[in-house]
Formats: sequence, structure tokens, C-alpha cells
Amino acid sequence: MRIIGGKYRGRKLDIVGKDTTRETADMVKEAVFNMLGGTLHGTILDLFAGSGAYGLEGISRGALFAYLVDIDIDAIKTIIHNAKKMNETANVSIHHKNYTQFISKLDSKVTFDYVFLDPPYQMNVYEEVIKLLKPYLLEDSMIICESKKDVILPDTIDTLEKIKEKTYGIKRISIYQKKG
Repeated sequence: MRIIGGKYRGRKLDIVGKDTTRETADMVKEAVFNMLGGTLHGTILDLFAGSGAYGLEGISRGALFAYLVDIDIDAIKTIIHNAKKMNETANVSIHHKNYTQFISKLDSKVTFDYVFLDPPYQMNVYEEVIKLLKPYLLEDSMIICESKKDVILPDTIDTLEKIKEKTYGIKRISIYQKKG
């Protein structure tokens, strides 16, 4: 696994290497960032981060800051190692928490431009998480959901509208954008 684009293009990332963590293939990650326009800005939340690949790719492509969150200690160790390899420890905040713990402790001043949701496939928590994150989303924020291809998410969730959706093998990518 590697960084696909931006200032760290080609940099190899370590993987968690456990059955409980599913790494996103470089081809899928590249397609996701192409759907987002290639260059990012602002702040990223990579919830269920695994190795931190989505958040670190976002940093490589211009995002200013990334919150990387995972409940698995081996994932956290991998994220720390990958951030150090990229010399980006100052631009990331790494949290060893489950998603509800992290969201419930967020400062009301924290906002996200991009949120990557890639939970374990048996956890169908997309709608719940999106609703919990609504107060922390800026207008035009995007939420990128990676799920099994047979999981069909609704066209709208609260004030977020599904703007893109594609399948890649066994995965479905659904992108929502906050309106108004």
C-alpha cells in the first residue's frame, strides 16, 4: 500500500495486517480521490482509520490537518508509524477510541471538510455516524462511505445528499455532501 498522489506520492505505508482490519486497495483509494477532485483542503476525519491511509493520503494532497481514529491498538501503532514515516506528526491527531467516544468528546469548535467512514463491514453504522457528525460539518463538507457493494445507503441523510456512488469489486463508495 502506498500514497497515490500529492507531495508524498509513492511513499509506502505499513498495513495493520489483521483479519479485523480491511485495507483499501490503492486502485480504489485513487478512484475515491479522483471523485473528490484530486486536491483537498481543510480538515479530515478518518474514522475507523485502520492504517490511516485515507487521512494520510488527504494530507499528502493538501489537507491541513487530519484526525485519525481507531479502536484497535495495532491500528493506532500503525498510524503512528505511518505518520512518522511521512514526517507529518504535527498535522495529525491520533485517537485510540471507538467512534462514539471520539464524537462525544469533540470540541464544539472542531469542524471537518472531509470525513472518511470505512467501518468493519459487519457494522452498518453509516447513518448513525453521519447524524452524530452533523454539528461538526461545514457547508459543502463531504462524507465518503466505503461499504460492501450490497449495502445501499439512502439518497439523503438529514441535510446531506448523496452526490456520487460507484462500486469497485466487492466495495461500494458513496459520497455525501452537506447542503445548506
